[in-house]
Amino acid sequence: MSPRRGLAGFLTVASTPLVILLSLFLGRYPLPPGRVLDCLAYALHLSHSPGEAALAIVLLYRAPRVVAAAVTGVALSVSGAALQSMLRNPLVDTYILSIAAGAGFGAALALAFLPPGFPVELLAFAMALAAFFTVLAIAWGWGGGSIIALVLSGVIVNAFFSAMLSLVKYFAPNPHKLASIVYWLMGDIGQAAYWPIVARMLALTLPATLILLALRWRLNLLSLGDEEAMALGVNPARERLIVAVLCALLAAAVTSYTGIIGWVGLIVPHIVRLATGSDNRRVILYSVFAGATYMVLADDLARTLLPEELPIGVLTTLMGAPLFIYLLRRAGRVWR
Repeated sequence: MSPRRGLAGFLTVASTPLVILLSLFLGRYPLPPGRVLDCLAYALHLSHSPGEAALAIVLLYRAPRVVAAAVTGVALSVSGAALQSMLRNPLVDTYILSIAAGAGFGAALALAFLPPGFPVELLAFAMALAAFFTVLAIAWGWGGGSIIALVLSGVIVNAFFSAMLSLVKYFAPNPHKLASIVYWLMGDIGQAAYWPIVARMLALTLPATLILLALRWRLNLLSLGDEEAMALGVNPARERLIVAVLCALLAAAVTSYTGIIGWVGLIVPHIVRLATGSDNRRVILYSVFAGATYMVLADDLARTLLPEELPIGVLTTLMGAPLFIYLLRRAGRVWR
């Protein structure tokens, strides 16, 4: 690895804990930096209590929200990087597997027609996986799991679930439920800013991320093409199935709690490839840290930029579109 890429990798890794720590100082309720540090020290049993109000703000609101944002960034970035390499297409992310469309339909269905106490994330997660496995069934049924079969199946299933989502919004019983659906679809990390939800997200995303990290060298073989991969002793269809299932679990685990947050899985892998090269052993690893940093910073902007909190899905789209145009102009040589 060249010194420039090594430095870029080091800065990527080092920025994550720094950004997470600094994010704990940001919020609408003003707290002196010393008070925030006292709260962290109290959590580690290193100091006395700095006060119930400060503890509640830092440990029960800001900390779980920052961790939830980091987990979301990791899941979306790693799954996006893996899918782009596996499908040899720099323009795909988990949306291509219809996961977001399925999760959106499930959440809208729960918000519109089920009792208020029903856990929205449960149906969102179930429908996200249902949409994904429908894609797999179609792709493996008529295309043998080839790249073009996966992409076309994703387009078909995504269109179907998007249409079903539109029907749910059209038949929503009252304007309040329709507003809830629209707000959920715009994305909101605050919905996951509770330690029990963070624990449930980690229970799914941590194992899937570790497995992808262990298999990341196989993505280099898949990116060579099916004939070259088979010549090296790899079954491309089986490997794609494993990677796709792991990516679906990652995306569904966070989307079902935070709503639909776009562009993260598309943008972050490109940034990592430009900084560290296209070797997937590095791309997947550094996407973990770059994704966490990117999403934490985006959530910081969403909750502090204006007096009213911005939907983070809208903000990531506004950030991602112009950045993606710039990255595409720079990244052509990386993908050729």
